[in-house]
Amino acid sequence: MRTIIAFVEGEPIGKGADYIVVALGQIGYRIFVPPSRLEALAAQPKVKLHTHMAVRDDGITLYGLQSQSELIIFRQLISVSGVGPRLALAILSAWAPDQLQQILAQEDIKALTSVPGVGRKTAGRLLLELKDKIDLAQAAEPGVLHLLADAEAALAALGFNSAEARPVLRDLSQECTDVEELVRRALARLAGGEK
Repeated sequence: MRTIIAFVEGEPIGKGADYIVVALGQIGYRIFVPPSRLEALAAQPKVKLHTHMAVRDDGITLYGLQSQSELIIFRQLISVSGVGPRLALAILSAWAPDQLQQILAQEDIKALTSVPGVGRKTAGRLLLELKDKIDLAQAAEPGVLHLLADAEAALAALGFNSAEARPVLRDLSQECTDVEELVRRALARLAGGEK
């Protein structure tokens, strides 16, 4: 897919409910990002976002992802009927690309419908249209998904909802290999004690 702006790298100088403004020279780019990453991105001194530019009659919009793999998955998601850019960002806010690949491989409707805005019909279309498109060779080890599911269940028992717990668990799962450590560090971050 051709695009004029492949990425934007600069200083975050502002944010809205679902976007950050990145200063690059004398220009500020409004870039829509996955909701779970908004606060962390806005707090960094410098960010690099791989971008997708959507051109419509009513304007041009930039969507930004932190990695090339996320951008590829984002573009595959919006190729599915009924999935627009905002819903694709919500899906990537809940699941990292490797986790989403595994969910699709396992045809896990329950995991897909746990994302706000994804009903059973949309989840079915995602499975039908993307299962064979996404490279499953890079999918997460099943153990990682079990680790995340167990930690999420433990946090749910402590009163945390999936929307707040899942992004934190996903970020920490790259560093933690056991449920107890993952839950302990997630609790510290959710309580504001760990960045």
